[in-house]
Amino acid sequence: MIDARWLIGAAFMACATPASAETLKINTAEPAAANVVDLIRISVERFAGEDGAALAQALEAELADASFRGDPFYHVVAPEAGTPTDALITGTVRSSVEEVPVIEKRKRCTEYDVADKKKCLKEIVVDMRCRRRTASVATTVRLVAIADGSIRYTRPLNAREQLIYCPDRSAPESVEDYFAATIRSQVRAIRSDLAPRDLALDVRVDESTKGLTKAAQAAFKAAVRLTKTDPYGACAAWQALTPDVEPTAALAFNLGLCEEMQGDLDSAVIWYSDAQRQGLRNRAVPDALARIASLQRALTEWTARQAAYGSE
Repeated sequence: MIDARWLIGAAFMACATPASAETLKINTAEPAAANVVDLIRISVERFAGEDGAALAQALEAELADASFRGDPFYHVVAPEAGTPTDALITGTVRSSVEEVPVIEKRKRCTEYDVADKKKCLKEIVVDMRCRRRTASVATTVRLVAIADGSIRYTRPLNAREQLIYCPDRSAPESVEDYFAATIRSQVRAIRSDLAPRDLALDVRVDESTKGLTKAAQAAFKAAVRLTKTDPYGACAAWQALTPDVEPTAALAFNLGLCEEMQGDLDSAVIWYSDAQRQGLRNRAVPDALARIASLQRALTEWTARQAAYGSE
C-alpha cells in the first residue's frame, strides 16, 4: 500500500516551492574524439597563415586550461623551450575577404497625399549601390605523436559568411570581428576533439501517469513536482511506488534518471531498458543510453591515463 503520509508530505513540499522545470541534474562527460590517452605533454606550433599565430596562441591557452574531473588534462609545453613532448599540433589558417559591388532595388515615393503625408500616391523603383562581402576562414589542424610519428588527429574546419550592406542598413559586423569570432569557435571545436569534457545536464523527467492507479498517479505527480527542490526526495517517492505497482514506462525512465543522477550506471541501464521495452517511443532512452556510454568511455580512458602516467 502507498504510504499516505509520504503522499501528503510530498504534495505539501511541492506546493510550497516556486515553479521551475521538472528536471534532474545529470553529471556526465564526453570523451576526447582523438586517441590521446598516452599523450600528456603537448606543444602547439605556430600555424601557417596571417591569422595562424592568433589561432595557435588561443588553442595553446585553451588546451592548457582543459581539465577533467578537476585535474588538468594536458601539460602544455612551449615549442621553443626544447622540452621533450609527447605530441605536436600544427596547422594552417587561410582567411580571405572579397567585396564586390551589387545593385539592389528600392521603392522611392515621388508623390505624397496632401492630406496624409505618410500616404504615398506614386512611387518609382530605383537602383541602390551596395556591396557584397564574402569572408571565409579555412583551418586545418593535425596532431602528431612524437614517439612513433603517427598522425592521431586531423581535421579541416571551414567557415564562410556572405552579406550585403547598403547605405540604408545598419553597418555589419567588421570583418576583423568575424575572423576573431570564427577563430574562437574553431579553437573550441578542436579542444572538444582533443580533451574530454565534464557536463552537467538538466534532463526532463517523464510526467506521464498512464497505467498507474489513481492513488499512484497522485504520488507520482507529487514526486514530479518535488524534483524542483528535492530531487533525491522525488527519487525516493518514485522508488516507494515500486512494491505496490508495476513500473510503467514513465516510472521506469524516471527511476533510471535517478540511478544515473546518483552514479549507479548499471542500475540506470536496467531501468532505461525496461522503459524501452514498455514502448517509450521518444528519444529519451536512446539519448540516456548514449550519455551513459559516453561517460563510461571517458572514465575508462581517464583511469587508464592516470594509471599509466599518474600526476606527470
